[in-house]
Amino acid sequence: IHLPHKKPKGKELTKRQKQENRAFSSQRVKCEHAIGGIKRYNAVSSIYRNRVPDFDDCLMLTAAGLWNFYLEAA
Repeated sequence: IHLPHKKPKGKELTKRQKQENRAFSSQRVKCEHAIGGIKRYNAVSSIYRNRVPDFDDCLMLTAAGLWNFYLEAA
């Protein structure tokens, strides 16, 4: 887990720390957009009550595959 640099009280971040935060932010936003795209399928984001073993993994893989297909087609 990588946490961004926090600004100390009464001081500013150095240029290097700001660059590191910016680089981390650009990587993080790609992951967040991918997770958000998968969550558009309500079966993944709503409460799941099925008792079939490993079906939740299969559901997540299917949603991820559909989202990747959507991205390639766009």
